[in-house]
Amino acid sequence: MAKYEVIRPWHGVALGAVVDLKHLHPALKANVRPLHGETAMLDPATPSKAPTKSQIAKRLKELEIEFDGRQGAAELLALLPDGDPLKPTE
Repeated sequence: MAKYEVIRPWHGVALGAVVDLKHLHPALKANVRPLHGETAMLDPATPSKAPTKSQIAKRLKELEIEFDGRQGAAELLALLPDGDPLKPTE
């Protein structure tokens, strides 16, 4: 798999995103540039997005923690135990 940086975004992919592709389709060739050397091995230091309410609710169900589905994402996030992968560290 090769890593490419998006220089012209398309539906569902943001500008500057790094994508892993096995085969680069000719239609996407003008939209990306290949990453070489150490740059291709780097991982982003920050998570790409905050977890959604549905992701938090799913995790709470997995942990068998009771919650009110009418609560917002921030309130549900507070119910997760410390050290949970979805809970941001401050």
